[in-house]
Amino acid sequence: MHVRSFLKATPAVRGCHIGFEGYPGLLTRMCDGDGTAWTDLDGASTDRPLTEEKVARFLLAARTTADLRRAVPLAGLMPKAREITVIIAGSPDWRPVPVPVTGGAPHWDRLLDLRVSRRQDGSWRIDTSFTARTPAGEVLKALARGLTGGLPREAPNAPVVALAGVGSCHWRPGDPNVVLAPVSGPVPARRGAPGCDVPLRTTGAQAPPWPEDDARPVDRAEPLTGGGPGPAGSPLDIPPVDELSVCPVGFLPTVDGPVGELRDERGVYEVARQGEVVTRIPLSGALTEVDVARVRGLAGVSVDLAGEWLDPAGVARAVCGLAAAGVPVVARPGARWSGVLGTELAALLDGFDPEDLADPMAREQYSIRLRRSALAAHGVAARWRQIAEQRGVRPPDPPTVSVLLCTRRPELVRAALGQVARQRGVEAEVVLTLHGIPAGLPEVAEAVAAHPGEITVLEEDADRVFGEVLNGAARRASGAYLTKMDDDDWYGPDHLSDLLLAQRYSCADLVGAAGEFYYLEPLDVTVRRCVDSEIYTGHVAGSSILVSRAVFDGVGGFRPIPRTVDGQLLEAVAAGGGRIYRTHGFNYLIGRRRVSGHTWQEPLNSFLSNYRRQWRGFHPNALMETEVRPPQGAPHAVNGQAIASKGQQ
Repeated sequence: MHVRSFLKATPAVRGCHIGFEGYPGLLTRMCDGDGTAWTDLDGASTDRPLTEEKVARFLLAARTTADLRRAVPLAGLMPKAREITVIIAGSPDWRPVPVPVTGGAPHWDRLLDLRVSRRQDGSWRIDTSFTARTPAGEVLKALARGLTGGLPREAPNAPVVALAGVGSCHWRPGDPNVVLAPVSGPVPARRGAPGCDVPLRTTGAQAPPWPEDDARPVDRAEPLTGGGPGPAGSPLDIPPVDELSVCPVGFLPTVDGPVGELRDERGVYEVARQGEVVTRIPLSGALTEVDVARVRGLAGVSVDLAGEWLDPAGVARAVCGLAAAGVPVVARPGARWSGVLGTELAALLDGFDPEDLADPMAREQYSIRLRRSALAAHGVAARWRQIAEQRGVRPPDPPTVSVLLCTRRPELVRAALGQVARQRGVEAEVVLTLHGIPAGLPEVAEAVAAHPGEITVLEEDADRVFGEVLNGAARRASGAYLTKMDDDDWYGPDHLSDLLLAQRYSCADLVGAAGEFYYLEPLDVTVRRCVDSEIYTGHVAGSSILVSRAVFDGVGGFRPIPRTVDGQLLEAVAAGGGRIYRTHGFNYLIGRRRVSGHTWQEPLNSFLSNYRRQWRGFHPNALMETEVRPPQGAPHAVNGQAIASKGQQ
């Protein structure tokens, strides 16, 4: 693709590019020969604008959408222009169309024309024109908002950070609220407030003096050309993984490709498959979602950490990025690399048997463990919580979750509350609704008294419809997120934390688990059905829904009807333009028993005609961390052709 095809040479045309290290041919095809004066943002200084002269047209070329997000902190360096064009050379299929989400910035009142087009080579081009010169950085910010569905759901912009030095944008990808400063300071002040909460600067071997009256900066090496900390460092020494770009979205549970290899080749890292280059990664180790998509067909990626690498920090960052995306990494970091990778991630890598890659289920469980560990230690939100705590700045409180648990069966209350009590890594309250049963029953009262967490108990008349009952529970909930759990399903201890994690990296308006694993009580059989996960979709398992309070209220909550309330909530979110994301189902085992008089029923053969695997007996997978069945209710009258357990649906 040639920029010259739509941009004429003129002294008043300026451009910048980002992310093309390792792909000089692609950059040449995009930028060569059109007369534009180009600046490489990967080498741009934070203390001066890209140009001092007036610009009629401005062009930004990014190799991927991840690189576009990385350019956002540098938006303040970009000039004003009447015509602004952004080109994105590559984007994965799961990314939405790059349409600007304008917000309330007054600059958009000047918009004259906006065109978004997809080229035959898969690249995107966004052309904007304005009635007056407009900051090009505002177009960049609006595009980045569009890539993630608008405003962030969890405060990744806190604390407010000042960036100084070449490559410092690696530390705050997608953040439009940074303050740019010279590498020697000071940090520019804001209106009536300090310029930032934490300054971070990237320098070479010698860091210049910093003003004594400014907050002491967090000093880091430039993450571009090597020379960073060795493997004995700590996770805080390397830039974070942008989890809104490099994440488990698109994970393939079954692949037929071989194990790839990460190798050092001519100043870049390459992932090779049987000698053929699959993707190239810069020395900074910054993966993109395009790189991840290219390695999805591999069984895993092998990294020889016993060898000598030009930049150990870049290798560590690449390993963390692959792990955060759920790519099975085959490596033996040992004690030598456990510092920079983190002890938990290093232990997972050391303990994995590569022969397990041949078993799709073992491979996926390893992927889930890797992504949890890598995102918890190396994601942007996690990294800045760590830095903020280290600098004595209180980070944002983690989001709270209210579990809506509704039951008609007193004999299941203790076991159901136990499923909530075993959740870890999340602050959760329970709103227990007793639908037609009194709270004074001994088995109910004892179970409530024994619950170790915060709990609210509600009593509802048996004749109230299920949707009304759930809405009553939601009104009493205090969490930032609402989730639904059923009394007769099994939930692994990371169920809620994995849902929150999926919400974070997917930016979806509603998330839920895949209904993959079922225990069929009449047959005493456990099956794993064929259900795709880690995708944007219109359906998730109803008893795993997690939605923010704002979205829930915005769509009107549950419909006041007796059945299909979960499905109706999904339809309302989709109809309102929201996105729904389905994460893996390894934390979730659905019970099915023979019952009559329930609203949800499905023929028995539907569970046995489309499955990946089955086991005799009650067989939770290893991530469930349980082998004990909760107490079951007394048997009901049997309809021998149907199995159901959703008495509340």
